Amino acid sequence: MARLTVVSTRDYRQHVLEIEERGNGTCSVVVHPPARLGRSRLVEPTGESTLLIDLVNQAKAEIDAVMGPKPPPRRPPMRRHYG
Repeated sequence: MARLTVVSTRDYRQHVLEIEERGNGTCSVVVHPPARLGRSRLVEPTGESTLLIDLVNQAKAEIDAVMGPKPPPRRPPMRRHYG
């Protein structure tokens, strides 16, 4: 019987996260940065946790370390009421 492999992508701070779930309890996350920031890299699990969510959070932390702190959210412009 063939195994099911699911590959999905997510955008995060100008990077693309390629998430692969193989169905037998193994998964991987590859970070594809913009061309000016280098080459793609596989996120290696730290410690004993190999859960998919841990790998995604670790990839996001690595991206945040490269990109610096997130800018504060923008406030919508104030609307003037005429009348």
